[in-house]
Amino acid sequence: MTESHRLAAAADALSAHAATTGWRGPDPYDGLWWAWPGWMVGGPRRRQLIVQAHARAPVDVRRLYRRRHPRIAKTLALFAAADLRLGPADGDGPLARAIAALEALLGDRNAGPHAWGYPFDVQTRWSHYAAGAPNVVVTAFSVAALLEGAERTGRTDFAVRARRAARWVLDELWVEPAGFFAYHRASRVNVHNANLLAAATVDRALHDDAAASAAVARAVDRTVSRQAADGSWAYGEGDNLRWVDSFHTGYVLLCLGRLRALDPAVDAAIARGACYYERFFDASGRAKLWAHRGWPEDAHSAGTGLSALSALASLGHADLALVEQVAARVLAAGLRGDRAVARRYRWGHTTMWYPRWCDGHVAVGLADAARALAAS
Repeated sequence: MTESHRLAAAADALSAHAATTGWRGPDPYDGLWWAWPGWMVGGPRRRQLIVQAHARAPVDVRRLYRRRHPRIAKTLALFAAADLRLGPADGDGPLARAIAALEALLGDRNAGPHAWGYPFDVQTRWSHYAAGAPNVVVTAFSVAALLEGAERTGRTDFAVRARRAARWVLDELWVEPAGFFAYHRASRVNVHNANLLAAATVDRALHDDAAASAAVARAVDRTVSRQAADGSWAYGEGDNLRWVDSFHTGYVLLCLGRLRALDPAVDAAIARGACYYERFFDASGRAKLWAHRGWPEDAHSAGTGLSALSALASLGHADLALVEQVAARVLAAGLRGDRAVARRYRWGHTTMWYPRWCDGHVAVGLADAARALAAS
């Protein structure tokens, strides 16, 4: 079996397992998916304490009080995307799973008829929004999966819903006069990966709309102009958003790769960003969450890394040898049967299964790397 086939088989196993659960599972940030007493969630610090207690716990504390888990639209989108890149044309196996996931995504109206969000309240260090509030990240991944599904299957209903969601992004999340896309409707903060995910979504789905194209160009210029001298991007603009992590950097580079035809400056920014991005991967192929720290090794970073590095290699900004190193590390240490290892620390690793946060991204990354290596 070739390396490409091994990667595809691993992606298939992750996706098949997720499908057997109905694409339901715990999430590191789902701590507010519960009717906690009002005094426990009465302010941002209390809500963040509950969220972080779930996200950082060495064991799955959810088992103490719940027996079922949410199904998240982004989970459906990620596994559908992975399966679309794996499946044969005869409708069996991965392609059948992809269609089932996309049909579930098509019928998801939990965040309204246009876009998608999370089924639990979200509290971060910089923002709070309620369960069911649509946001750009979930919507961007959903639109991308539906459009890919429409191209693969000819299903016009997938494309119609995707374009409607992209129109919502343009109409509801565009911020004037600043010239960027917001994370959600109540936000006026520029988070660079969210801004570019929105721009890539609008560009792909509404490319024949002049107003959409103008907004996309301004959004891209906003983020490109904020690139640091070392090639990195902070998470966002603001004193409390200055960190630089692996997977959000990967999102930025993936989106810029899709938007590089807009301006020659974009390709130059990608080249600088790609050089910085390599700092997140060590000589053994470990995907680190932080460029300047050896730990933790992070599944979300590995999955997004395989996708981003494969795309960068196709543009001449990364070496396929690095893709092979990261992929080999995932196969050797990033999987436990049909599940991904969420994080490895200097001593020990997490044991929780996180389909949206980890396995979905790893499945997509393995599928992308398999295609990149097969084409080389």
